[in-house]
Amino acid sequence: MFDRIDSQLVERLNLGRELAGVPFVINCACRCERRNAAVGGRSGSAHTTGEVVDIMIHNNRHRYFVLVGLFAAGFKQIGLGKDFIHADVTVSLPQQEAWTY
Repeated sequence: MFDRIDSQLVERLNLGRELAGVPFVINCACRCERRNAAVGGRSGSAHTTGEVVDIMIHNNRHRYFVLVGLFAAGFKQIGLGKDFIHADVTVSLPQQEAWTY
C-alpha cells in the first residue's frame, strides 16, 4: 500500500517539516476502502488514493509551527482537528481551503 502514497505529498511534507522545524508524526495516511469506511471516512476519500496525511499535534505551539510549514510548502487544503492536522494535495478538490473537524 505504501507505493500508493503520492510523491508530491511526500516532497511537500519533507519541505514542510524542514521549514516548520518540528517533527511531523503521521498518524494516518493511505487507507484501504474497508478501513476508511470503518473509521467513518467518506467514500472516495483522498486517504484511499494516497494524497493526504493526518499529522499528530501535541500542543498549540506545535500546531502553529506545523501550519506555518505546511502553508510554506504549498499545501492548499488543510483540515484542523483537535489533535491532528489533515494535509492534502488532491488537485481534483477545491483549492485554498481550510476547515475544522
